[in-house]
Amino acid sequence: MLAGCGGDQIAFGASGAWARPTPAGATNGVIYLELSSDVRDVLVAADVPTDIAGRAELHTSDAAGGDGHQHGAVGSGTVTMEQVAEVVIEAGATVKFRPGGNHIMLVDLAGPLESGDTFTATLRFSSGRTLDVPVTMSDNPPR
Repeated sequence: MLAGCGGDQIAFGASGAWARPTPAGATNGVIYLELSSDVRDVLVAADVPTDIAGRAELHTSDAAGGDGHQHGAVGSGTVTMEQVAEVVIEAGATVKFRPGGNHIMLVDLAGPLESGDTFTATLRFSSGRTLDVPVTMSDNPPR
C-alpha cells in the first residue's frame, strides 16, 4: 500500500501468490493471490512457464450452482467452476483470488507442483500493464 497526501491509496500490485502442491499425475493446479489497482483495470490473461503448465486460465467458482463444471460438494449444493474472460479490479480496490472464488487455473501441468518450489506468473491487463508475480507452492496461504 502507498500512503498519499490525501490518505491511503491502493497501489497497483499483487501479493500473497501461492499454489497448492499437486500429486504426481495431476493435470491441473491453481494459483491464489490478491490483486490491487490504483485505477480501474481488467485482468485479461495469465501466463506461466511451459515447464509448469501448458496454459493458465482465469476461473471463478460459485457455491450456488450454475452451468459450470462441478467442483465439489458444499452443504446441500455443489460448487461450480467456470472459465471467465476477465476479472475487473475497480480503482482503489483489492480482488481476492481464493478457494471457492476467483482463481487462476493451471491446465496441463508439466509435472507435480511440489511444496516450497516457486515460479513466476505474468498477469496481463486490458490497460497494457503487466505484473510478474512470484508464486510459491504451499499447503496454506502465506501469512
